[in-house]
Amino acid sequence: MTNDDFTTELHALHEKVDRALTLLEDLKSARGSRSGSKRRREKPLPLTAGEIKEHQATFSDLYSRWMEGRELEVQNELERLDVEGLRRFADANNLNVTSKIAKDKVLQLIGARFREKRQLHRGSSSKSNGA
Repeated sequence: MTNDDFTTELHALHEKVDRALTLLEDLKSARGSRSGSKRRREKPLPLTAGEIKEHQATFSDLYSRWMEGRELEVQNELERLDVEGLRRFADANNLNVTSKIAKDKVLQLIGARFREKRQLHRGSSSKSNGA
């Protein structure tokens, strides 16, 4: 083989390596954009005024039933909600929830708010009765 043959072969190898590197970069960027979009969750839309009023009315209804002794019925109704719907319900009722809080924790927060509201109601009614 002559020197020109080696040079020709070397250029051909360089072109193949360049094409292979380009393909690898394309694959890498395609994977990165796909996995990146899977990892990022879409941020939920903020609650509208109508949604807040609706969730607050539902909260009042559930609280009334809970106070009547129908705790299990209320618990089952809340558990039927999907986790995002439950978070939005809690958020509309001024409970401190984030998109990372588990469903069980949100249910606990709602139960705690019911108990807190009952205590406040009992405390204010006993003060007004005693005064």
